[in-house]
Formats: sequence, structure tokens, C-alpha cells
Amino acid sequence: MKYLVGIDEGTGSCKVCVFDVTGAPLASASREYASYYPQPGYVEQDIEEIKKSVFSACREAIVASQIRSEDIVGVSHSNQGITMVLLDANGEPCRDRTIGWQDVRYTDLLDRLRTELDTERYQQITGMPFGVYNTAVLRWLQEHESEMWGRVAHVCSHQDYFLKVLGADGYYIDEGSANFMGMVDMETSEWCPELVSFFGLTVQQLPTIVHGPGRVVGHVPSEISGQTGLPVGCPIAVGGLDTNCCTLAAGGVDPGLEVMVVGTAGTSTFITGETLRDPRRRVTTRSNPGVGNWQLYTMTNTAASSFRWFRDNFGQLEVAASNLLNTDPYNLITSIASASQPGSCGVTFVAALQGQQGRRANEHAQGTILGVTLATTKADVARSLMEGICFEMFDLLRLTEDFAGPAKRVRLSGGVTKSPMWCQMFADVMQRPIELTTVADMGALGAALAAGIGAGIFQSAREATERAVHVAATYEPSATNRDAYTNAYERWCKASDTLNSGFYC
Repeated sequence: MKYLVGIDEGTGSCKVCVFDVTGAPLASASREYASYYPQPGYVEQDIEEIKKSVFSACREAIVASQIRSEDIVGVSHSNQGITMVLLDANGEPCRDRTIGWQDVRYTDLLDRLRTELDTERYQQITGMPFGVYNTAVLRWLQEHESEMWGRVAHVCSHQDYFLKVLGADGYYIDEGSANFMGMVDMETSEWCPELVSFFGLTVQQLPTIVHGPGRVVGHVPSEISGQTGLPVGCPIAVGGLDTNCCTLAAGGVDPGLEVMVVGTAGTSTFITGETLRDPRRRVTTRSNPGVGNWQLYTMTNTAASSFRWFRDNFGQLEVAASNLLNTDPYNLITSIASASQPGSCGVTFVAALQGQQGRRANEHAQGTILGVTLATTKADVARSLMEGICFEMFDLLRLTEDFAGPAKRVRLSGGVTKSPMWCQMFADVMQRPIELTTVADMGALGAALAAGIGAGIFQSAREATERAVHVAATYEPSATNRDAYTNAYERWCKASDTLNSGFYC
């Protein structure tokens, strides 16, 4: 037998899964790690802490799978959004902590940068709105940490960083992660020298862009084998940005499919056969790696991370009870939320805890709870947070459908799929069927499919999805809850618009 290992290295945690060549999971292991918030708007992480977590989870998953490690024929990596890893000439980090993709310390620079750059031309080149992702933080670092910046030899995403520490023979980045760095010419899928220079870099500081998942870029050496449990000589294949891995694992190859990933962020990926552009420059157009068509992409900065925030700050009792009951604290919180009713008894939660994107893009936006009275319960607030995340995801889809036409199918991915209540909420809010695939851990599966392409198990991304991706369940919308959620969504839209036009500005 042959087996594949997929590493899903997310923002708040990692999960490593072992799969057989049909895409069936054998075992998995996960670890949580911290983000640090030294000032409002700052989000940082410790790359060594993440690396130790990834390697530890990898060892545990391989042991738990009870397979012979030498039967593992490939490993690949799914990485979180662009969290910049700045390395010196020896490959050592230049900062004690990396700057996370949710970090918005650079926003005060944006108005000045917009006067230096033709933002309409920028979107024509890159396919993305200027300022949506955190590339401008590089300019902030050059101005505020110039001594540190003078030592920077390599600017990495987590894809090229982790491939290198696993044993890659250089720095290689997938198309999706490169796109997020905001310096890629969409027509050539290569670095644009003009934009590279604008952000204060040279092409030599950036990794080599690999087109499509699965290219083998190295083999696991003995030292890393001992730390991860992967066999010596195991092929290391280029994977992808987490949203692209999830899109692949959701079967995202044909136009009309909408893939929603509700993880630390919330992402909407709509597959299209054309290079459609949002006339109002709010939606990113990017390649669909390895498939030959295109993605229309939008995101929220905080989705499940809002739920984790709620757990950590208001769910201490549920966390303590979950330890006694040997259950997930999120299950207890969603159970409490179910005691409320659709519409959360009038409570509206705008879950913009780290700015807002999409139709109401505003880097200064903050989270807000409205409609609280003396009758409001913890169940109402918990449910309003879940609903607020649904509303924001629905708003992203509607934004894309405004110019791309209606989605034929919607598939849901991420931790939200563990909650039947939340899946049904998505169907009821959107008033359309919501599909779930057989494997819930889509980031890890997408990475494993990339490893399988590299190992020759699959000849293409399409073949990988045809053999390994299957719909397991469909949540049908309830007409009973339609009016309540329509009214609640309208309240959410009005609240977001009012806040953006006044309080946040």
C-alpha cells in the first residue's frame, strides 16, 4: 500500500492527516498555537512554536495511522494566508515573531501608497484590489524597523518556508500564496518587477513561483525524518494556500461551484471559466492552480477566529466543562446558542474583529454587538455571533454573484462543518442547499492530493478530485426560518453600513 501525508498549517492550529491513495483518512493529529497581540491591530506569531507543533503533529499522526513509514510516498503543505517570514542569508528569522496576515498596522500607510500607485492599473496587473492583503506591511517594516530590514535576504510565505525546513532544495511558492503577496502579473503568473520594486524588494529576495500543485522540490533528509516521522527520502511536493487546497479538496474544478471555507478567516471561492473582473474592484480574480480556469475570491478577516475569541474570553465555563466531559468546548457553546432562536432575539453581531472586507471593505472596522436588552441571554449573543459569520459569508457570495451570475452549487469547508446546527444555519440564511464532502479536513486533503500528484498517483488535479472527492451530505434550506433570517440579515447589513459611514470613519 501507498500513503500520503497532508499538513494543514492554519492560523490558530495545525492538523496533519495520513490518507490512502483514495483520499480516505487513516489518522490525524492537531496542535493549537498562539497569536500575539502586542498592540491593537498587531497580530504576530512565533514561527519556531508553529514548526514544533507541525513536526509533533506529524509524528503523532504517522504513529496513530499504524502504517509503515516507508510506505509514505509523498508529503505536501497547506499554509495559512500571507504571514511574512523574513529570513537572513543563513535562513534564520530576522524578527522574533512573524507578522500575521490579520495584522493591520500598515493601514495608515495605505492612503499615501495610493498616491504613489495607479490602483486601477494595479488591479489590472494583479487581479486584486490594492490594500486588501497585507503586502504593504513590508513598506511599514522598511520605515519602522530599518535595521532589521537590512538583514532580510528572503521574504517567505509559510509555503516556501515550511517546504524548505522539510528539505526542499530552495524556496518555492505556490501560485495562490504568490498571488496573495500582491506582486504577481496575473497574465504570466510570475513576479512583476515594477510591483516588486514598489514594495521595496528585489526578485532575488522572493521564492520561485511553481505553477500548479504537486511539483517535487526536494526529499526529506534524515534529521527531519527523526523530527517528523516521515521516511528518509520522502518526496516533498509543492502544496498551496489553504483556500486553494480546500478548493481542490472540495472538487473545485468546474465553473459555477462556490467553495466556502470558514476557518480562522472566512473565504469565498467561485470557480469561473473566464477572467471576470469586479467592476467595483472588490473581488480578486486569480488562477485556479492546476486546472486551467479561474477563481473569484473574497474573504473576511475573522470568521472562526471570532468564535475562538468568544470561547477564550466568554466561554471559560464551557472550556472547563468540556475537560470534564471529554468533549469539544465549541459543542457546548453551539448547544447553548441553540437555546436562542433564528434572528437571536434581535441581537446583531458584526464580527469585524480585525477590519472588514468585501462589499463593505474597511480596514478600520471593529466588532460590534447591537440590540442588547435586559432580556438578552448568553444564548442570544452566542447565536448572534454564529449568524453574523453566516451573514458576512452570504454577503461575500452575493457580491461575487452580482457580476458573475449565480452559483450552481455551494460547498462548505472548515471547522463549521463539525456543527450540524451551523451547517443548517448556512443553508437557511442563504436559502440554497449546502453540500459537505466526505473528508472534513479539506486543507490536509488538498495538500495530500498535491503530494499524490507529485508521487504520480494522480496525473492531474482533475483526476485527483474525480478519484478522491465525494459529496457526503446536503443541508436543504428550511422555509420556516426564511423570514427570520431575511430580517436578521437586513439588520446586519444596515448595522454594517451605518457603522462604516459614521463610527469607524
